[in-house]
Amino acid sequence: MPVVQCSLSEPVPVACGKVFRQWVCHFPPCGAVFYLCRHCDRGQRYCSLRCRQKSRRLQRREANHRYHQSLGLEGRLDHRQRQRENRQRLKARVTDQSSLGTSPCANLTVPPAREPVEATPALHPPSRRAAEVVCQICGRRGRWVNPFPEVKHDFR
Repeated sequence: MPVVQCSLSEPVPVACGKVFRQWVCHFPPCGAVFYLCRHCDRGQRYCSLRCRQKSRRLQRREANHRYHQSLGLEGRLDHRQRQRENRQRLKARVTDQSSLGTSPCANLTVPPAREPVEATPALHPPSRRAAEVVCQICGRRGRWVNPFPEVKHDFR
């Protein structure tokens, strides 16, 4: 059987040649471990579009905060005045009516909670599923080979 040689690990048989890269989501609250095949791997840092968008929003919020802190007193006063003017413009544009009173015929009861359902047993034995990984983007299946296996040292 042909062998693929990797300088960081043991030789990997080509049958397991679907190379997957392990990533950890860079969005701090998530931190999920995910895998990408070499076809889909473009250096993604996030496990999903949602994590990417939330992280970008957080980065923008932090950058805006740093910027506003760097403005000094005059910049803060200008910002305050601009916000007041914006609120006044928005207040002048309101055209809707106020809310109507609640109807005595409205039924606002909460449906009863569902009973918890037991998890179904796995289709494959756990030992077989543990070695198999799935690409987060395309769904390809394969094996992940640790490029940094534990090395036992003999320190006597």
